[in-house]
Amino acid sequence: MKKEVGCLVLHGYSSHISSVDGLVPYLEKVGIPYRMPYLRGHGGQPTDLEGVQWPDWLEDAELAMADLQHDTPKVAVVGLSMGGLLTLHLAARHPDDIAGIVPVAAALRLQNPLAPGSPFAFLAPLVMKIVHYWPNKTPYTDPAAAASDKSYHRLPADSVVTFLAYTKVVENILPQITTPARILQSHADGVVKPESAQVIYDRIASTDKKIIWFEKSNHEMMRDVEKEAVFATIMQSLHEFGA
Repeated sequence: MKKEVGCLVLHGYSSHISSVDGLVPYLEKVGIPYRMPYLRGHGGQPTDLEGVQWPDWLEDAELAMADLQHDTPKVAVVGLSMGGLLTLHLAARHPDDIAGIVPVAAALRLQNPLAPGSPFAFLAPLVMKIVHYWPNKTPYTDPAAAASDKSYHRLPADSVVTFLAYTKVVENILPQITTPARILQSHADGVVKPESAQVIYDRIASTDKKIIWFEKSNHEMMRDVEKEAVFATIMQSLHEFGA
C-alpha cells in the first residue's frame, strides 16, 4: 500500500550523509519513502563549500522535497543541526505539504563565540577575512563514533559567515511555523546551546509540539551513544505524523 507520508532527511553543515543515514534501515523496514540529499558543497572536500550560500542549501532541500512528493503527497522532515534549520524553514514555507517536522540538535543558537547573539558576533566578518579557513571538529561522547566521523575538518570563511547568518534568518521566521513538531535536543551538546530547543518550542505557532530531551549524546545525536533511542523517537514521531 502506498504511504501517505514520506520522509526527507537532511544532514548538517560541514557534515556527511553518514551522519544521518543510520535512519535508513528504520525507514525501509516499514516502507516509508525517503530522500536524503547531499546539500551543496558537501560530500566532497572543504573547498567545495567556497562560494556556497545558505539559499543554495534551502534550494537543494526544496528540490529533494519536491522529488519525494512524486512518491507521497505529504512529507515529514527530519534534519540534524543545519538540517534542523532547513527543516524549520521548509515548515514555514510549505505548511500545506509538510505533515510534521523533527529538528534534531537544530543549530539555532551556537556555542561558537562568533555566532549571532554572542558579544563578539560583530567580529565574525572581520575574523573570517583574516582566517580564510576555520578549523572544525565535531564533538562526540562515543570515541569510536568520533574516530569514524567524516565531517570536514576545516571550513571556508565565507561559508561559515553565511551559515552563521542563516541561524538568525531561521530564528526570525519561527512564528510562521504551524506544523506538528518533535524537537530533539541533548543537554550535553557541545555545538548547539541546549536552550535552542526551548526557543524553538516557545516561538513556533504549532499547537502539536513537544521537546524530547537526551542526556548523554553530544552534537551528532544520530551517531552518538544514544542513537538507537534517537532513531526510535524519530520513528515514533513519523508514526504520529501519519507515516
